[in-house]
Amino acid sequence: MRKTKEKQYQKSDPVNNKQNKGQISINWGRQGGVIIGYIAVLLGFYGIIANLLMVDEYGKWISYLDPRMDNTILIWPYKTYLQTFLLPVLFLFLICFLLTYKEDIPLYGIKASIWLIPVIVAEGFLFHWLMFGLSTEPFLLQFARVEGYLNVFLLFIVTISGSFSGMKIKQYATKKKEL
Repeated sequence: MRKTKEKQYQKSDPVNNKQNKGQISINWGRQGGVIIGYIAVLLGFYGIIANLLMVDEYGKWISYLDPRMDNTILIWPYKTYLQTFLLPVLFLFLICFLLTYKEDIPLYGIKASIWLIPVIVAEGFLFHWLMFGLSTEPFLLQFARVEGYLNVFLLFIVTISGSFSGMKIKQYATKKKEL
């Protein structure tokens, strides 16, 4: 009896199991969803803005060096929300909703959603530097002007509303299952 318990312990314990030594195991259950959500926001948020605003009335791509290009939309994406039919907002809301809905403890999803705000701001800085050269202009636009703080506030409102919606729907679905 004792030997079978030791064998079961060795099979279930990946640290002490001699067969698994030297192998790294990653649980993609919770972290994988967060990583996929972050990648989706990195590619999708500014991707929607670029694909809808960087095209002229004839369907041709507008160069970022063109005088018609407004370089502040990378730092203040809220200026583009109405022109893009609120698609970036809906996309961010949906990602935050899903990040919180899939969690058993909603605070983990809310925390992961709130961390999307600095990621989006940093992505705007990175795109600005790649397109217009390394300068302090993104810092001045984001932190020395009211529009920068308005941008962060609107991103915060969208992420919190998406997260709380995911939390409430998850609570409702759990109560429905219990009945």
